[in-house]
Amino acid sequence: MASTPTYLFFALIGFLVAIDIYSYRRFVRFAKHRRRLRKYVVPAYGFGVLIVPVLLLCAAYPPWRSASETISSIMFAIGVVYYIPKVATFLVLAVKDIFAFVAWLFGWFQGHLLHDGMMPTGSDETSIPQQDQTARPLDLSDMKQLKRREFVQQMGMSAASAPLVMVGYGVFKKLYDFDVRQIEVAIPDLETSLEGLRIVQLSDLHAGSMFSERPMLEAVDLVNSLSPDLVAITGDFVNEQSEEIELILPALRRLEASLGVYGCLGNHDHLGDVTVLEKRLRTTTVDILNNEHREVSFNGTKLHIAGTDNTGHGQSFGDLKRALQDIPETEHDVFHLLLAHDPRYWDTTARPDAPHINLTLSGHTHGGQFGIERGRVRLGWARLAYQRWAGLYTEFDESKNMYQHLYVNRGLGHSGAPLRLGIRPEITTLTLKRAVPEIRTARSSGQSGTGSLREARLRYIERVRSFSTVS
Repeated sequence: MASTPTYLFFALIGFLVAIDIYSYRRFVRFAKHRRRLRKYVVPAYGFGVLIVPVLLLCAAYPPWRSASETISSIMFAIGVVYYIPKVATFLVLAVKDIFAFVAWLFGWFQGHLLHDGMMPTGSDETSIPQQDQTARPLDLSDMKQLKRREFVQQMGMSAASAPLVMVGYGVFKKLYDFDVRQIEVAIPDLETSLEGLRIVQLSDLHAGSMFSERPMLEAVDLVNSLSPDLVAITGDFVNEQSEEIELILPALRRLEASLGVYGCLGNHDHLGDVTVLEKRLRTTTVDILNNEHREVSFNGTKLHIAGTDNTGHGQSFGDLKRALQDIPETEHDVFHLLLAHDPRYWDTTARPDAPHINLTLSGHTHGGQFGIERGRVRLGWARLAYQRWAGLYTEFDESKNMYQHLYVNRGLGHSGAPLRLGIRPEITTLTLKRAVPEIRTARSSGQSGTGSLREARLRYIERVRSFSTVS
C-alpha cells in the first residue's frame, strides 16, 4: 500500500500538471495570431507539458536515485525550474480570469434584468427599431481600443513570464554565488590574547545536490584565502547517502586552519550510513566532534571547542553533557565554542544547561533559500518555521550575568529546490572582539524595556573593568 507521502507526491504532480495545462491553453490562445509563436514555441511548450512530469516521476523513483544521484538531481532541477514559474504564472492569469468572470457575470445579470423587467413584449404596440446589422469600417477609436487590448494582453504575458526569468536567475546565477560575511562577536570578558581570533564557518554542504566538485573547490579556495585560525562545518555534509561525500572529499582535504578544522553531524547525515560517512571524513582534515570536545591553544591561551550530534527534525542524538564532560567548572571562564547543527538546540539545551558557552554555531535553515535581505529588511521562508533562522543572535542571562551568542549560517549548498533567490550561499568569518554586545531586547529575562538592559550592561562594564584591573 502506498504511503501518505507517496499520495501527496502524486497529488502534487497532478496539481502542477493541471496548472500547466491551464497555462498552456491560455498561451495557445495568446499565440493564435502570432505565426512564429504558434509555429515554434507552442509545440515546445506542449512537449514540456508531456515530458516534465515524467522527469519528476523518474527523479523520485528509487532505482533512479540509487543509480545516479546526479542524474536524479538534474531531472529534479528541470522540474523545479519548469514548474515554480508556472505556479506564479497561474496566479497572474487566474486573477485576470477571475476579474473577467466577474465582469461577465455582471453583464449576464444586467442583460437578464433588462430583458425580464424593462424590455417590451411582442404584444406591446410600440416596437423597437432594429439596429443596422451591416458591417461598418473600423474607425480610429476602434483601432485604439484594439491596440489597448493587445497591449494589455502582452503586458499580462510579460508579467506571467517574469517568474520564469527570476527562477532561472536564482538557479543559474545565484545558486553558488558565495556571500562572504564578516561578523564581529563581542565578548566583554574575552582574554586579550584571544581578541582577533578568526573562525570561518561553513554549513549544509549537501554534496548530493552538487552537479560537480567545482563549487566546493571554489568555496575551499575562498576559505583558505581568509587565513582562518579555525574552520567549523556545522553538519549536513550529504543529502541521503553517505557515498555522496566522495564528490567533495578532495576539496575538504585542502581546508587549512592553524587550530584545525572541526565539524558536527546534521539531520541529513543520519539518512545514510553515518558510520561510513564518519570513516570517509576521517581521511580529510575535518575532525568530527560527535558529542565530544577538543582543547586547543591560541597565543598561549586555552579554549574549548565542543560539538554535538544532531538533535531536531525528529532526531535526538545530541548529548551536550557528554560533549562537555571532563571540562572542570574552574575553566568555565575559558572561551567555549559549540557546534550544533539545528539552531533550536541553542534555546532548548545550550543556553539553559551550559550558559558558559560563549558562542554556538548552527546551520540547518538555509535561510529559506528564498527571501529578501536589504538593510533592516530581513524576510525568508525559514523565518516562518524558526525563531533563529539566519545571522547573529545575542541574549543576556541576568541571573548568571552572562552574554551568549548564536550564529546561524545560511548554508553553502541546497536541498529540495535547486534555487537561491535573495538568500545567497554563505561563508562566514566570525572575529572575536573584546567588547560589550549591542542588543535591543532582553528576551531571556522576559522584559522588553530598555531599563533592565541598561543596568545589565553597566554591571557588565564594571565586571570588565575589574577583570582588567586584576589581570
